[in-house]
Amino acid sequence: MADSTEEMAGPEIEQVKIILNTLYLCIEYTMRHVAKHEGAEAASKLKANMLEALKSGDIDMALLEERKSFDLVIPKIEQLTWDDPIAGRHPS
Repeated sequence: MADSTEEMAGPEIEQVKIILNTLYLCIEYTMRHVAKHEGAEAASKLKANMLEALKSGDIDMALLEERKSFDLVIPKIEQLTWDDPIAGRHPS
């Protein structure tokens, strides 16, 4: 795999999209797992803590360097769904 997106051609960008989508689905799976085994409140707290850490740069400071990246990642995490009575969200 290339070291940066500038080095990637069309098919490689598609591969990156697949990888990112897979990672997002893994996060969503984790949230459902926590909700099922630890409770919806624990899953809500995990999501809130994750968002706080992302927004402050505690997870990856690079996310704060480019607004487009930040504006892509944060809404995706905010949209995570599971049976979450606290956020009023339910699985699709």
